[in-house]
Amino acid sequence: MAILTEIRKQTGLLIGATAFGLLAFLVPWNSVSGFLSGHKDPNVLGKVNGEGITRQEYYGQLNLLNTQYQGQYPENIIEGQVWGSLVQNKLIEQKFNQANFILTDKMIWDIAKNSPFFASDPRFKDKNGKVNPQLIQEEFQKAEETQNASPQNREIYQTLLALKRNFGYQAMYRQYFGAYSIGMLTNNKELDILAQNQVNIASIDYVKIDYNTYQKQHPVKVTDEDLQAYIEKHKSKFKIDENRTLDYVFFSGRPTASDEKHTLNSLNSLLSKSIIEGDTIQAFGTVKNDSLYITELNNAQVVDKAFNSQYRQDNQLSPAIQNWVKTASYGQISPAYKEGNYYVLSKFLGRKNSDSVVARNILITYTESNVQIQPKKQRTKEQAKQEAEKLLAQISANPSDFSKIALQNSDDPNVATNGGEMKLTTSQNFPPPYKALQNFLETSPEGKTGIIETPEGYFILNIIKRKPFATVYKLADLAKEIKSSEETTESARKKSQKFIQSIMGKSSKEFQDIAKNSKYKPIQQSGIVRFGSTLQGLGTDKDTDIINWAFDSKRKLGDTEVFSTSDQSYIVVRVSSLFKKGLAHPSLVRKDLEPIVRNEKLSKEISEKINASNKSLDQLATEYKTAKSSATISFDNPSISGMIEPKVGGAAFGIKPGVKSKAIEGKSGVFVIITKSITKGQPGDKKQLRTYLINQYSQLLPNLFLTTLYQDSDIKDYRGDLLNQQQK
Repeated sequence: MAILTEIRKQTGLLIGATAFGLLAFLVPWNSVSGFLSGHKDPNVLGKVNGEGITRQEYYGQLNLLNTQYQGQYPENIIEGQVWGSLVQNKLIEQKFNQANFILTDKMIWDIAKNSPFFASDPRFKDKNGKVNPQLIQEEFQKAEETQNASPQNREIYQTLLALKRNFGYQAMYRQYFGAYSIGMLTNNKELDILAQNQVNIASIDYVKIDYNTYQKQHPVKVTDEDLQAYIEKHKSKFKIDENRTLDYVFFSGRPTASDEKHTLNSLNSLLSKSIIEGDTIQAFGTVKNDSLYITELNNAQVVDKAFNSQYRQDNQLSPAIQNWVKTASYGQISPAYKEGNYYVLSKFLGRKNSDSVVARNILITYTESNVQIQPKKQRTKEQAKQEAEKLLAQISANPSDFSKIALQNSDDPNVATNGGEMKLTTSQNFPPPYKALQNFLETSPEGKTGIIETPEGYFILNIIKRKPFATVYKLADLAKEIKSSEETTESARKKSQKFIQSIMGKSSKEFQDIAKNSKYKPIQQSGIVRFGSTLQGLGTDKDTDIINWAFDSKRKLGDTEVFSTSDQSYIVVRVSSLFKKGLAHPSLVRKDLEPIVRNEKLSKEISEKINASNKSLDQLATEYKTAKSSATISFDNPSISGMIEPKVGGAAFGIKPGVKSKAIEGKSGVFVIITKSITKGQPGDKKQLRTYLINQYSQLLPNLFLTTLYQDSDIKDYRGDLLNQQQK
């Protein structure tokens, strides 16, 4: 169980570097082909160049990530990550196999030893503190051998298998792209040219007609037709999956300031003797049995949290009382403070010093015990006790054999992965059946071994190490949840109902206008895909439901719906566009694409005027109300006024000195230049340059290559179609 817990702590570990490390390039995970008309197998959720992504693969990853994220992210976001990971892994594996590379165990374990999971665990390090791959392999082998001992062991083994597969994909990625990057630069002549380009310097005079300045004086309009023409010209960049545009308004039913004040006053009333629904409630400060008092109030729903009998470290307490507990006296009550969605009063019940304890254990259970852990062989309680005493005698004679004896005899299914070792602190307050265990842990010195009876059976415990841990505190907390009043939730409901009635049959613009006129805050979000999108400004438990509703096969333009959330808020949603898989509609990309297309149109207009006039730099500067300037640039770094202008750099070294260039359509404006002189420098260390370039290629080329790989691959996603079929 320990190894499984550690894996789950490594958030996203099984998606790994292969998936997350390459997210810098903008490839939409859902930019894939739709459902094939002949698709029949519900166990295949998609295909990558004809190779299936199975339901088992998909949901295996999805379930693990859901466990790791613990509800931190909406389901459809995690689904998008899982799908992207599986698609990318298959693409890499296909290219790896096509290149006739071979994946070896050594490659996998070399990746494993650099994994944060193993690198941070001392169990996998040698005496010099370095990760030993052999120890990792032994852990995997041990898990395989014990996988059938219990369902938990089976889960551990399956998790480790998934982890190993991920290491394999990372190894393939490293091998393939490492070789690919090195192969990009093998020609010494090419290296000579690149080295010379770094040190050659061109001195130029130039005039720049800035696009933004020219636009203000000679406005150019970018139409949908202009955007569409650009999209058609660059089709591979604008492939999208089926997507939606939604308009929505959130009506909050969450607690108001008035609701919070009411909760606080209600809690503070318990500081005095009071009568609630006919029952007399004793003042909190006069209570002797705090556990019984809080339990009864919790059962009566006067307070909203049960009594917590555990001692707590100061970092487990609210920051509001971390200093207060250090000097509080017995029975003292803190001022009311806010902790999450609760107001709390804390009564101080005591403090003590706790230790951190590392112990080893062997569990000997018996057949009639009422626990899930059953003995490896049938035995009575008396026989279990005798077995424990016999093992204790063996351990007393040879203490160094504890781990071997534990592995051979313990009924604890986790002993195969943790050797019977456990780490805990003495701050815990154990339930009555385990008080003897608690006492042993709290009072036993290092090296002591003994037998403790518990409901599970007989534990043979050995204290390996103990050291002072922390001061811990015991408190009695009265906590009331901050809840919305009926007035608050009813107001949200009525507003949402009135609003949805007012926008029925209205356009998207009318939706926005009506919302704004009513002092609401409408949001319009475009480009929403079924798997992998979040709804901006919401973050509710209904986000996934809203997206699924929008992608229902029966959904039509203009459809509206109201959704209620778990906190009694409401969301009114309108479908404002439905786009099928294919090329992006201009409305979806206008914000990003318009400046690019506008500058293209401006550059052509300006260039045509300049090339037709054949004017000097001074004349051009006067005509376009700009200045003639000078710059010194290299071919490798053609920076002009803080902007890299590759075309200007190419022209500066391509025209004869003293000759005026034609108009150069740059990134920030149109340039006309005259190269005054070119100075050739002395190239530096070519070996160092080669190493630098290979490192650059290894960082940049994989992303560019994978982008092309996605665009050129046949990727089919059946998930949405299968889901729609299930909903019919």
